[in-house]
Amino acid sequence: MKKETIVTAVIFLAVGFLAGYVTEAQMNWSAHQMAPQAAAPPTEALPPATSSSPPADPASNQQGLPAGHPPIDSAAVIQQMEDMATQNPKDADIRLKLADFLYDQKDYSKAIEWYEQALEITPKDINARTDLGTAFFYVGRPQDALREYNQVLEINPRHEPTLVNSIVVNLEGTHDLAAAQKAWDRLYKLNPNHPALASLKDQINAARASGSAVGAH
Repeated sequence: MKKETIVTAVIFLAVGFLAGYVTEAQMNWSAHQMAPQAAAPPTEALPPATSSSPPADPASNQQGLPAGHPPIDSAAVIQQMEDMATQNPKDADIRLKLADFLYDQKDYSKAIEWYEQALEITPKDINARTDLGTAFFYVGRPQDALREYNQVLEINPRHEPTLVNSIVVNLEGTHDLAAAQKAWDRLYKLNPNHPALASLKDQINAARASGSAVGAH
């Protein structure tokens, strides 16, 4: 299972938070299911990106590969996984793996389609729904992102990555300072030692000082 993602934005320290984690188990699955040249080794995270950055070309994204590793034929991997999904219409797992692969290729629009298919089968998968929300953020649909995050928090009010994402999207997507502050307060109450709190608080204060966000006054 792909770890839940945390949206990245310029508000996070010097390099930002890392989004789109890929677990070793997931990539091992690809190695067994795909041809050897099509499978990627496990990578820890994608480089930071913001909602203003267009998705990269999936076929050209070879980041995270060790030196000397042959290029990944992303199109072949995607086609094989799509074929497997077609052959297994009730299998949420293959749909999630395909969505995760597309997400990690920064093909967020297609990833959204497959996350939605997976969630039709397993609607209470909070990690998949968090990833879906983050993909919405990256394609410039912050309200849809927040809708997914709210559904996650209805299922699990203590889901910290989703609270972090809610703060970021309210700041960077909808520019709703009051909502961002509310989410920050909720995260602080849940975990006052969360490592993102300080930088997020600085950004909320900066938005308040600038008076540019909704609810800044």
